Amino acid sequence: MSITLSSSLSVIRYSIIILSAFISMYIYPYDNYGKFTLVMLLFLSLTVLERSLHNLSAKRLILCVEVIFSAWLCTTYGHLMLFVSLSTLLSYAFLPAVSLLRLMAFGIHLVLLNLAFQHEQPLWIICTNLIFLLLSILLSLLRHATGDRKEIIHLYDELRKKHYELDETRKRLVEFNHQVEVAAQSSERQRIARQLHDDIGHRLIRVKMMMEAAIQIMPTDAPRGYDMMLQIRDQVSDSMDNMRNTVKRMHPITSLKDEYAIDRLLENIGRETGIHTSLTIEGTPFPLYPSIQIVLYKNAQEALTNALRHGQATSIEVLLDYQDNEIRMSVSNNGIVGEPPAQGKRQLGMGMSGMQERIQLVGGSVDIRWAYPFTVVTRLPVYKSSEII
Repeated sequence: MSITLSSSLSVIRYSIIILSAFISMYIYPYDNYGKFTLVMLLFLSLTVLERSLHNLSAKRLILCVEVIFSAWLCTTYGHLMLFVSLSTLLSYAFLPAVSLLRLMAFGIHLVLLNLAFQHEQPLWIICTNLIFLLLSILLSLLRHATGDRKEIIHLYDELRKKHYELDETRKRLVEFNHQVEVAAQSSERQRIARQLHDDIGHRLIRVKMMMEAAIQIMPTDAPRGYDMMLQIRDQVSDSMDNMRNTVKRMHPITSLKDEYAIDRLLENIGRETGIHTSLTIEGTPFPLYPSIQIVLYKNAQEALTNALRHGQATSIEVLLDYQDNEIRMSVSNNGIVGEPPAQGKRQLGMGMSGMQERIQLVGGSVDIRWAYPFTVVTRLPVYKSSEII
């Protein structure tokens, strides 16, 4: 039983005992009010002693004395002592005892009350039994409710503990992934450094030697020296291209989101080809799973390639629509619209087939609209983080 419930029941019990004693003094004419007051103070002292004890066996012993004492009070000091006797239920009904023992305590208490009021009218005895039984049932229900509440609190604490453990595991996993990424980048940088030394370094040494040879040849054999200078130019051009590609590869990818960013893809396509590109976002954006993000990027890349290669488009528009259960990406272009493939006569190209295969892996669908403007619509199911708990 929780401390708050125990304190509340104790206050209720003390209040019942004190009120019953004061009301009895005004209703019933006792021969010795001092003795009555002493007896009630003794009973109240037993209740305080029972509450202060921590030994379960001692508690049960004091409660047995209280039950017998309260039955004697009912016999000696009148009907209102029934409430004093019933107040004992508030204590032993919540003891951590076996159900059978608790039922035996209820039965003994009820028998003692019937013995105490055996000379009263039958209607009073019936009312006494009904009040006792109803109060016993209510206290039993309250005990079960308290136990269920404690179990719910325990389960909540366990769930919160598991949540913290999962959160710590997730943090460690993110940290481990970061370490793996850093290690991979370090290994890649070492490989690029070796490539710079073995390839570009040797090329530059060869160019230097060719330039020295050209300087010696030019005064005496100008045509041959000119041919050698052209070779040097080609060597330098190849070295510059190789250096440019190597430097591009040295830029670390900060995250999957940066590597597969559709806006960056459109920006690169527009800068390299000169066509107009635009990206429109509808709905409220939310984080996507890596598989969904990669499929969207690959499909957008394939749609852009087809628009440039086959449609000769000069303008491409991409629409990302974030919905509750899916994300929809529409890639439209103003290029040449071909005839839709007739079923059984013409198959989709490898690019479109690859798009369909990727989408099927994540449970999505693709829709090709052959009317102007030519549009490829990708629909993928999504799940927000609040739905996966």
